Amino acid sequence: MNGNILVIGGTGTTGRTLVEILHNADVDFKVMVRSQEKADELNKKGVNPILGELGDWPSVKKALKNVDSVFLLSSPSFTKVAEQNGLIDLAKEEGVRKIVKLSAVIADSGSKIHLADWHGLIEDHLKSSGLDYINLRAHSFMQNMLMLHSITIKNDNRIYESMGDTKIPMIDTRDVAQASYECLTRDDLNNETYTITGPNPISYGDVAESLSKATNRKIEYVRISPEDHNKGLKNAGVPGWLADDLTIMSREWAISPKHEPTSDFNRISSKKQFDINDFAKDYANYFN
Repeated sequence: MNGNILVIGGTGTTGRTLVEILHNADVDFKVMVRSQEKADELNKKGVNPILGELGDWPSVKKALKNVDSVFLLSSPSFTKVAEQNGLIDLAKEEGVRKIVKLSAVIADSGSKIHLADWHGLIEDHLKSSGLDYINLRAHSFMQNMLMLHSITIKNDNRIYESMGDTKIPMIDTRDVAQASYECLTRDDLNNETYTITGPNPISYGDVAESLSKATNRKIEYVRISPEDHNKGLKNAGVPGWLADDLTIMSREWAISPKHEPTSDFNRISSKKQFDINDFAKDYANYFN
């Protein structure tokens, strides 16, 4: 890999860690941000920001100047496909060589799940673009618990979920960031789709046990119906379409008692992965 990297989506949970890894490795990169406030925060850390926003194509064109490779991550929305596919098209016009897209394990164009359909459509467009590419499909993030379960853990010492005792190989976003770094800075991984998972399949009962040890209090996993799960998400302020997507995903995962991890992370990186005990220990304060 030669030349400058543009990071799109560098201020969220995964992106912040990726930016830190790139910065510590002294890689030539910049981060596209939508506000001057975010730009100022990055400047204070010695990171080069540039103002721009997907959909505001003149600003994106400016951000793409002299860029060799792009990391592509944006929030889920009904404009996601148009925005990410628009970025891919403009990047090709501006001479970008490679795009690493952070996708999802469920990616599948035509799926009834919005998130799966959107990721699938963008993956297909990227693969057919003629650019070097990597589609990096990540499994469910351990850090999603900070958004979806921290309040009930703090207030009730309980995790409410509708997946029964199914075990899935959740992944720590720090491992997602490490894999993204490897994909951005190496070309031997190009033109492939990788599915990265955590090291072990775990149930929400396992999550409750690890968090109980880390927080030094008893946290209970309460098995609820998909209908109650959906209602709880919406009552917590999750947009209706996203609550429906998450409920369907949980229902479909629950069909199988165990979903095995893949070996793709180890194909990409030699780093030891974070497991659920590491996550619980490192994030215990978020649940107290």
